[in-house]
Amino acid sequence: MPTSRRPSRSFARIAPLALPLAALSCATEPRGTAGGSGAVASSASAGFTVVERAESGPITAIAARGSVLYAGTARALRRWDVKSDEYEVLGAGAGLPDQGVTALGIDGDGQPWVATEAGVGRLVREHYQSMGGLAGITALAPSADGQAAWAGGADGLFHSDGKSWTPIAGLQGVLVTSLELDRDGRAAWAGTRALGLFRADGEHARPVPLGDDPAGLEIVGTALTAVGTRVVGARALANDAAHLVFLEEGEPQAFRAQPEVRLVRVVDTGKDAVVVAGAAGAERAYALELLRAGEPPPAGGLRFVSVKRGTPGGRAHDRWAAVPLDDVPPPGVTVAAGSNGAVYYGTEHRGVARGAKRRPDYLSGAELVGDAERLSVACASRERCFVVTEGPRAWVTDGKVYRATRVGEADDGAALAVATDAAGTIYALSAEPRYTGLVVTRLAEPVVAGAEQAAVGDVWKTFARVPLKMPAAGAPGVSFAAVSPKGALWVALRAHGADGEDVSAGAVEIDLASRHAVQHRALKEGEKATPEMLPLPAALTGMFFDDTATWFSSLSGVSRWQQGELRTWGENAGLGSELVHAVAKAPSGEIWAATSEGVARLDDRVVWRPFGGGDESRVACRGLARDAADGMWVATGKGLRRLTAADVKAERLGDVIVDGDLRDVRLDRYGRVWALTSSSIALISR
Repeated sequence: MPTSRRPSRSFARIAPLALPLAALSCATEPRGTAGGSGAVASSASAGFTVVERAESGPITAIAARGSVLYAGTARALRRWDVKSDEYEVLGAGAGLPDQGVTALGIDGDGQPWVATEAGVGRLVREHYQSMGGLAGITALAPSADGQAAWAGGADGLFHSDGKSWTPIAGLQGVLVTSLELDRDGRAAWAGTRALGLFRADGEHARPVPLGDDPAGLEIVGTALTAVGTRVVGARALANDAAHLVFLEEGEPQAFRAQPEVRLVRVVDTGKDAVVVAGAAGAERAYALELLRAGEPPPAGGLRFVSVKRGTPGGRAHDRWAAVPLDDVPPPGVTVAAGSNGAVYYGTEHRGVARGAKRRPDYLSGAELVGDAERLSVACASRERCFVVTEGPRAWVTDGKVYRATRVGEADDGAALAVATDAAGTIYALSAEPRYTGLVVTRLAEPVVAGAEQAAVGDVWKTFARVPLKMPAAGAPGVSFAAVSPKGALWVALRAHGADGEDVSAGAVEIDLASRHAVQHRALKEGEKATPEMLPLPAALTGMFFDDTATWFSSLSGVSRWQQGELRTWGENAGLGSELVHAVAKAPSGEIWAATSEGVARLDDRVVWRPFGGGDESRVACRGLARDAADGMWVATGKGLRRLTAADVKAERLGDVIVDGDLRDVRLDRYGRVWALTSSSIALISR
């Protein structure tokens, strides 16, 4: 499968790199009293409120077959190979209409069928073929041979023979709420709102008896159980109460759960039926199990009781239980699909995830993150922050809602980073395709309204255009940006080599008062530095401004510039790895380094030693930040951790505040913590 994942940054093939814009203590952003944003929390840990976001809107459609998964939003269509977690964003390059995705299906040849407001089409060898201007479709079920399909929506059910769409008699103008193929791959099961379930074959559909009054139900899906019985999921229109109907030979068997149980979806995994139910934001996945008379449901299970009393065949006392599965779904489920025994979920704000033990397994490629390995944040107010990842795109957010915005870049430009000086002035960096340099813009009139309003009123003015000497042609990239206490904007530079990999390009220092710029870089053999230029190491990843020194992290160790002398420490000075991604100062006064082998501490400013003991302390660390309460935040490959003074003294890593593969962490000017994971952006506050 083609993939949009860029090659791992190696800076001239030195080593793979996860590039953070390190939250280097409070030097890059003034520290303040930690406070909450008033956001509704997605989770809470160790007294902190954590709000994670991966998308600017909900996942609107999802489809899976084998190892291939497709998901759509109002902005894009994405495809994953779920075995490798490689993904691809499909758009105008494939001929797709510039419309939000409303439904998806995959035919027997593995080709996706896509519904948008512009109509229905399919991707054949990665090229979109229109199948007609059928609008308002919210459910798709392509046939096994790929030559036909069923489509449903607000206007009813339709069938395509590959050439045109035919409305199905009896369902014209009827809201279709679910659609699944029969086992033969030709007929379809169409669920409706208030009219029940229909089985469609050819140009006709017949109602399916449900053993319950369909007028009060909305069908939310059908699936085959492990023994081949089709189960129908529905919720009551009056109170969302869950209903299940088993289409057994003879009379169907209908069951109801207690009124507070909300049924989200019934999913066919290809091996069994899975019921997704629960309060919004707290959904669970369940298997179905028949209970004997008088037998209670398992712990945490849901009980379904027969709708009818005195059912023929002595089944009046049947009970079904929904038994909790170990595979935990994400919160805020919007859509779900099954394949190869697994269930995949689309969510309101957290992208796409696979149900997994302990916590959901979120897929990469989320809209807000993509392949980003760094994060920059600058806040005009608590409710209005500008965030830039490696989209390249800028976002304006209150931590809950993200909206695409511009930070003064040209129409064909790319936003690279934002930074804030000690006075709270926000600067943005961008690149232009035909300009070998950086464009620096400044927010002239910060808007303090809530992020739910559009960014109209933000005035970004060009502050400087900085020409650069780059080792490769093309626009520069940025590894990090930070403003020094003396008012200099430091920007670590990257260039795109001929082989597509990033190479180090040193750094540029821009005096914000005079707008004078100086490039700093590693010297070539025999080359002499200019009086202003620092012979910095290659592949800079972060920096920290101490009282009398400036510290740099790079892929060749840690360096300190002090009193006109540059000193560098590597593995021969005790660093477990010279792949260093951030440097910061701990409350004890020690300098810490985030390395690919864990945190290292500089003893007596002479020799480095590893922090902590055991394998847990050797997990890759990609970011460091120190908060106003002197807590140390460590972004690791196994979660974002906060170390208290007691943790530091005992040399333990502390509590995990955010799970996942962390790429970066930094503070904003209000003392709040922002973290970048491989699949989300998290805002952490008290």
